[in-house]
Amino acid sequence: MKKPPRKLQPSAPKAPVQTRVKVPPPRNLTPELCDRLRRDMMKACRAVAETHGLTVEGGDLADIDLRHSFEISFRVGIPQENGTIYSPDKAMFEVLAPHFGLEPSDYGRTFKTGGDLHRIVGINPNRPKYPISTERVSDGRGFKMPAENVVMYLQRSEV
Repeated sequence: MKKPPRKLQPSAPKAPVQTRVKVPPPRNLTPELCDRLRRDMMKACRAVAETHGLTVEGGDLADIDLRHSFEISFRVGIPQENGTIYSPDKAMFEVLAPHFGLEPSDYGRTFKTGGDLHRIVGINPNRPKYPISTERVSDGRGFKMPAENVVMYLQRSEV
């Protein structure tokens, strides 16, 4: 017994193949481009973390070299009751700050020195001469400072 020949089914219209247009790299980075990349990367990182029940903090730019590159860092973790991520640096600062003439609430405060705005980001008791860690807000560069100077800068910023 011979089978009848199959009828050709009309083919469904094919969806156009999506190709990504490769954008040529810029000659130099600009502050606006760095900030736009930071926002886009933070948005993407947040979306991925939320699919796993986690939260994201950070997205701070550091070591910005507008001719070549910059660094960006994210901190991903299990959210606490207030929605933040546990920070060992902040916890250590809160415990040790009174020993250096600071308040536990000074973590993250900003002050001006030498025309630059700095943020307090940590404390290291193993550096007795320069125990306070700060970062310059404009580019994220880290600095070590004497506790007495930081106390004085904070008092000046309150006035």
